[in-house]
Amino acid sequence: MTVNTAEIEKLLANLPPDLSAERRAIVTKACELVGKVNYFWGGKSSAIGWDNRWGKSMKVTAPGSRTTGTVRPFGLDCSGMVDWVFYNQSGGQYVIGHGGGATAQHSYCAPIAWSDAQPGDLVFYPGDSHVGIVCGFDSGGNIMIIHCASGANNVVVTGKEGFTAVSRPFYYSK
Repeated sequence: MTVNTAEIEKLLANLPPDLSAERRAIVTKACELVGKVNYFWGGKSSAIGWDNRWGKSMKVTAPGSRTTGTVRPFGLDCSGMVDWVFYNQSGGQYVIGHGGGATAQHSYCAPIAWSDAQPGDLVFYPGDSHVGIVCGFDSGGNIMIIHCASGANNVVVTGKEGFTAVSRPFYYSK
């Protein structure tokens, strides 16, 4: 699913009115990246705000991907996007999973039921092979997820297809 600026504005406007300021800020920060940051295997950023490296041709050096060794526009991988969002929302004070990827991010969360999911919670593919952030619900009440997807080569908003677990970051209980 491709979303445009108007749809992002609608998604943000339709966040639950009682959603905490922290959760609202996480979703808002994640939405800043939709359609703007390429997928890049091993892509991480500790920039506050826009990273000037994004979009510049760089060699993929992280092992484990068919793209390793290729040159492509720099961006974020799925866990890098989640790290960037929490880092930026916290003013550079917090990196969920401490930069260790989706498995590490999952270890800093408590499992919850899908029916308890709120915007700002994290969702995972089997084996923690992919991670995203719950960003709201569509008009039918179906969960919407923002994630940096290799298949779309960008930060996108989709439904929950492929995601099998939802967890609440300990960050919110601080």
